[in-house]
Amino acid sequence: MFGTKAVHKAIDELKTSVGGLREALTNAIKQGLDGIKASIDEIRNDTQRTSNAAETLSGRIDNLHSEIQGLRGDIERLRTSVEATTRAVADGRSDERILGEIADLRAAVEGCRADAAEARQAATEVPQAEQQQAQAATGEADTGDFDKLLDLAAGVAYAEISCHRDTWDFLVAQSSRGQHFRLPGMVEEKDCLIDADLSGRTLIAVLDALWHTQRNPDVEPGTRRLAAKVYGRIGDALGKVEADGSPEQHRAGAEQRQPDVTRIVIDDRPPAEASN
Repeated sequence: MFGTKAVHKAIDELKTSVGGLREALTNAIKQGLDGIKASIDEIRNDTQRTSNAAETLSGRIDNLHSEIQGLRGDIERLRTSVEATTRAVADGRSDERILGEIADLRAAVEGCRADAAEARQAATEVPQAEQQQAQAATGEADTGDFDKLLDLAAGVAYAEISCHRDTWDFLVAQSSRGQHFRLPGMVEEKDCLIDADLSGRTLIAVLDALWHTQRNPDVEPGTRRLAAKVYGRIGDALGKVEADGSPEQHRAGAEQRQPDVTRIVIDDRPPAEASN
């Protein structure tokens, strides 16, 4: 009995000793780990400070390099200036003499510029004056021809016109805004060619529109040329009416025969050769 109690007591004392040892080991390990962690944090902070210091040092070095390059440039400019001054002194030229030569050169340049400007102005004024005179003379001639064609168109009962469909669309688009334009009652189309009868009143509207279009500088060149071509063909056809005789002659011979119908053809293609 006595021996069993002693054994239990010894076991309890052993457990107590083991628990104390475990606690002591745990505390020691924890303290050691805390110390290691603190050392690692300190090393990390030192490393960061070292890196920051290195970056700062690198920036300062770059700034120093830039300043050195700037100083080298200033030194080179000073050296060039000193050499130029030395050469000027060696040549015996004073500052006043140099300034005087510069002023003379400037005056010569300004004189050349003024002469060139006068020459350009004179060269521009002469062609402009000639062009204005030519335009005035041409305008008077064109106006007289235009009035003459209007008179001829007013005396025509009707005229036949033959042209491409696109040319017909252009003619209608140009003339339809005129107060005298009347769309023909019948328009025939075959192989993209239009055949229509235009009254004298409609011819007046067509001539008026085309005359103004070909003289308008704001219109595209292609439009002006097309208007001039159609205007010219109408003028040629009406010119044949005038060449055939006066209105009195036509009236005198009206009882014998009807006058030929004026025909306007806008087609520069060569006529087809007759088959053998």
